[in-house]
Amino acid sequence: MKKVIIYGDSIMRGVTYSAERGAHTLCRGHKLERVSALGLDVKNYARMGATIDKGIDMLDRTIDECDANTAVIFEFGGNDCDYDWRQVSQDPTASHRPNTEEKDFMEKYLSAIRRIEETGAEIIISTLIPVDSEKYIEWITKNNSYDNILGWLGDVSMLHRWQERYNKMVEEIARSTHHKLLDVREKFLLSHDFKSLISPDGIHPTDTGHDLIEGELCSLLKNYVSVSA
Repeated sequence: MKKVIIYGDSIMRGVTYSAERGAHTLCRGHKLERVSALGLDVKNYARMGATIDKGIDMLDRTIDECDANTAVIFEFGGNDCDYDWRQVSQDPTASHRPNTEEKDFMEKYLSAIRRIEETGAEIIISTLIPVDSEKYIEWITKNNSYDNILGWLGDVSMLHRWQERYNKMVEEIARSTHHKLLDVREKFLLSHDFKSLISPDGIHPTDTGHDLIEGELCSLLKNYVSVSA
């Protein structure tokens, strides 16, 4: 193993939310120095706001960089399962659909994996980090109607239950394709200090949360480095 190529969204990009700055920023470890320290060249094509469609677009432009000496990490679903909250706020009685429908998400994710398999690269599929529903409902209703969005959801916990549905699909994709699962979700869920791992926006990791993700990634990649050494 010589290099790691990452396709995903803002989580793998290293984005966090700084309440002090009032803006999304890159976390302190966004360059993945600990992964590089394993002797691996890291190319991070994850982008904020990316859905599986945008990930495939990036894959189209960069797939020639993938080969048998590469570990490719996929991390999608967080934006795919999200909604246009302004539209929900404006018309909570309408039928609203997520950014990527469930069936489309599965089919497109599997298609992307098959394309990488043809390159001979190792594939690692990341689970989704959990949503902090209490924080996220406050975030998405800042400039929208709290009552309308909550009325459409039914209850606040629907935010993390719906995201869990997409995470289950990610896990099923990993099982059905027999590829490694980077289960960062479990580490977040088992933490006794979960609130410290999620930014005020309810969906992005804090610096501490990103440290946890990189630690899990390093632990998994060490196996490939030791095998190839």
